[in-house]
Amino acid sequence: MNGFFSCKGFKVMVTIVVFFLVVALVSSGNSYVNNFMTSFILTPIQQVASGGAYTTGDVLTPPKSNEQLQKEVSELEEENRRLNDMLVEYYDIKRQNEELTKFYDIKKENTDFSVVPATVIGRDPNENFYGFTADKGSADGIRLNDPVMTENGLVGWVCEVAPRSCKVTTILSPDASIGASDKKTTEGGIISGSPEISDDGITRLINISAQNKMEKDDIIVTSGYGGIFPKNLKIGKIKELSHDSYTGLPVAVIEPFENVKDVSSVAIVVNFSGKGDIEETSREKQESSRN
Repeated sequence: MNGFFSCKGFKVMVTIVVFFLVVALVSSGNSYVNNFMTSFILTPIQQVASGGAYTTGDVLTPPKSNEQLQKEVSELEEENRRLNDMLVEYYDIKRQNEELTKFYDIKKENTDFSVVPATVIGRDPNENFYGFTADKGSADGIRLNDPVMTENGLVGWVCEVAPRSCKVTTILSPDASIGASDKKTTEGGIISGSPEISDDGITRLINISAQNKMEKDDIIVTSGYGGIFPKNLKIGKIKELSHDSYTGLPVAVIEPFENVKDVSSVAIVVNFSGKGDIEETSREKQESSRN
């Protein structure tokens, strides 16, 4: 019996010694023992724990059917389309607000008309005077002969109108006949382009007095004469004074404030009260002539 207890006590003592030996080796950073402890003791325990959690998760959350997955995909695609549509609308509104901000000062000075921002969407390669098509039409309140401008100055007028678009003739065209005046001297004339200079992006002020006092760099604006164009819309400045090669009459070569050839966004002047009066007078005259 005493031998039994002695043997048992010896085993206990050996176990204690081995335990402290292992602790000492681990504490000293022995890589072999660390690898042993990690590979053969800790890792199996972690794998069992992870496997148990994964198995438990599978039991609590059954896999989705193909129909459910397809439904979720369709819902996500529809939400993505909706967000893209909202983004496009946001950018369109943002652009229009930015364009309207450019014309705030002009609108403040001319309370009798409104402006509609528009984008140039096409140019006719056969058009010699850089006319273009804009993305606003009669559905947006655009009418024939509405002035077209940018924040820098006048570029032309509406010559054709469709429900969702309009065509614009520029101030580089010989078809232009716009009352204008020198802002410094107040002397007047008519803006009308010429084939000889249109490719240079410049136009002319004709029908001016032979005794005019205009000078280079004088600013030219609309005079409001005729009632179609509002008064004081900027056009450009005098580049040089010369004489027409055919008539010999004095002309002023005008460099527009806006690069008419490459303009990409414009504003169309609508609801101009003066223009409305002229149109109404013309209509009354036509009715009188019929009677």
